[in-house]
Amino acid sequence: SGNSMRVIIVATFLLVFGNAAAAQTVAEHKAQLAAQKRINELLKPRIHRLEAQISTKKPDQVAAIAPKADRLAEPQSDDAEENRALERALVRRGRAVLPPNTIELTPGFSWSHSGSSGSSSDRYSASLDARIGLAGGWMLGARMPFVHRSTSTLGDNTGAGDPSLAVWKELLVQDGTWPSLVASLEYSAPLGDDFTEDPVTLGSGYHRLSARLAAVKSIDPVAFYASTSYTHSFDRKISGTKLDPGGIFGLGAGATLAVTPDVSLSAGLHFSFSDHTKSNGAKITGTDSTLGVVNLGASAIVTKDLFVNITSAIGITDDTPDITVGISLPYRF
Repeated sequence: SGNSMRVIIVATFLLVFGNAAAAQTVAEHKAQLAAQKRINELLKPRIHRLEAQISTKKPDQVAAIAPKADRLAEPQSDDAEENRALERALVRRGRAVLPPNTIELTPGFSWSHSGSSGSSSDRYSASLDARIGLAGGWMLGARMPFVHRSTSTLGDNTGAGDPSLAVWKELLVQDGTWPSLVASLEYSAPLGDDFTEDPVTLGSGYHRLSARLAAVKSIDPVAFYASTSYTHSFDRKISGTKLDPGGIFGLGAGATLAVTPDVSLSAGLHFSFSDHTKSNGAKITGTDSTLGVVNLGASAIVTKDLFVNITSAIGITDDTPDITVGISLPYRF
């Protein structure tokens, strides 16, 4: 009959398309299983490495490692933020402070050369610098230089330079659009030979007090900085004549690039403007000066505690040494 025929047609339609749908579902499941199998094969080497690490650890260390197995794709780092080469370079240049209870001992060596009008001068300096980080964003430091200076016209001289004491305070930690701010105050004593003791000077000849403010804005992987400073030299009397050195105003700016967590490069520009020296209140002609340098540097972490810092300064004004090159090796305790 007609009804029986319609039932047969509907049953046949459902059977055919049902089998097709079932076949499509099976094919999808097979594809998913194949994809999952591939993912498991890719993860096996990392799982084996983690199992090997866990098998060599003590029970109390396994608990610290186990959570990492649940984050296989998450990169791990043993170095804290303050131990990156960029941050260490900022500390070395006084633009950041050491973490509390951290001591940094730094031997250093530098050479500078000046030459003009048929005369030349070379200055070699070895120094030892010690700093300690304190709670509340404070840092204390001291530096002692030993100098050898050779000139083509006045001869040579060797001895101690001017030692210094310094204190740094972190005034502001970078937050949003605000940069970090570090202020410092440094005192240097006139222990190196000056013009009254030897024609080849090793020190300034004056008690000096320098104040400095440095701002740093980090936009990974670059830290931009700017600084301003002022140095006051206290007057002294020589054979009844009062000598009053002019103040020194400084401005600087630049950037430090984190090439990798262990290596950083820096470049900057710095100018210092020194006022005239006065003799019994009268300015002495020719005693003012403008110093301008292009600073270049490279820093690298050698070990967890040892850091190497290489600097160079190229003079761009007549009053500035032609070139200065230095290397220091900060070691943290």
